[in-house]
Amino acid sequence: MEYGCTGLRTGTIKCPSPAVLRMSGRPLDVLEASLGDRVTVRLKSGDEHVGELAGYDQHMNLVLEDVTIPVEGSVEEDAPVEDTTIIRGDNVVSITP
Repeated sequence: MEYGCTGLRTGTIKCPSPAVLRMSGRPLDVLEASLGDRVTVRLKSGDEHVGELAGYDQHMNLVLEDVTIPVEGSVEEDAPVEDTTIIRGDNVVSITP
């Protein structure tokens, strides 16, 4: 059985894709590697924030700098820019490095 496969006891076997296996098995390691890079953060509300990841904690609370908030139908240059934004981890659905 491949590393990372689950469901052996239930009979429903799920194995992560090769791309997932190449990444660290720990989400906080991915955030650590993304510090200083631009990331896209999708929130439960459906909003997206694009900015430089300046910090995070064990709860995935995020600090983003030079944040743009894309508005549907506009180009990124027209999006409002915020200097620093703190996002509570409970609101985060995904973070794309």
